[in-house]
Amino acid sequence: MLANAKLTILSENRVVSPQLIAEQGLAIFIETPGGRILFDTGQTDALIHNAKILKIPLQNVDYVVLSHGHYDHAGGLPYVAELKNLLKVICHPALINKKYRVFPAGNLDIGVPWEKSTLVRKGVEFLFRTHPFEILPDVWFSGEIPRNTAYETIDETYQQRVLESLIHDELHDDAFLALNTVKGLVVLLGCGHAGPVNSLKHAMRITGNRHIHALIGGLHLQTADQSKIDQIIKNIHRLNPDLIFPLHCTGFAAIHKFFSLFKDRVQLLNVGDQIEIS
Repeated sequence: MLANAKLTILSENRVVSPQLIAEQGLAIFIETPGGRILFDTGQTDALIHNAKILKIPLQNVDYVVLSHGHYDHAGGLPYVAELKNLLKVICHPALINKKYRVFPAGNLDIGVPWEKSTLVRKGVEFLFRTHPFEILPDVWFSGEIPRNTAYETIDETYQQRVLESLIHDELHDDAFLALNTVKGLVVLLGCGHAGPVNSLKHAMRITGNRHIHALIGGLHLQTADQSKIDQIIKNIHRLNPDLIFPLHCTGFAAIHKFFSLFKDRVQLLNVGDQIEIS
């Protein structure tokens, strides 16, 4: 198990420091005794600016892990690629599919804003994984997350292009990182499209650790109805994490509900904030 780890928020929707940049997105830099991982890359080059201010050595990252194929999590990848000659990127193969949100006024492209072939020519090596994979000692990539709950479903407005047709996108590329630490599991979600409860239970299965120390990241409850929010939070409460750090797309209503139930176990983070586990 990891005796220590440090996480730094490089991209997030909230910021306090006037020197740093916030954006709709997520990027977290993770340092462990075994190496360095960048989890998601935000939407633009904001994480590059923030990393320079915070003196985070992005050029020394061992791996980039992408949680899923939406622009606000994978958009910054080309900027990170400029910092390193050979950049290893771990993700699900469906991440590069063309992805859309369907609205009455038309279809909105929400997929990755780059082409795989262009990044490969620049030295990016994609390591596609569909099954759980130990990236560094006690740092796990989830692979596909089993969908076992009835209340954690993917909105029908999410679609992907297959050949010439748009079909419902079940977001099988949605993945998380799990750090197996001496304090328990630290689970990082990008948006948690597969469901935070499904994700936490999968993290416990693949690591064999039944104690959750921290849940960190987007929980995709910003547009969820109150019934869905209540069911997810009730079942997270049963899993009894020590800490919850709701970020990005969690939404005010869900954060309020989390705080009502978990009290001081819930903490808000901004760009530049750090979490240290030791």
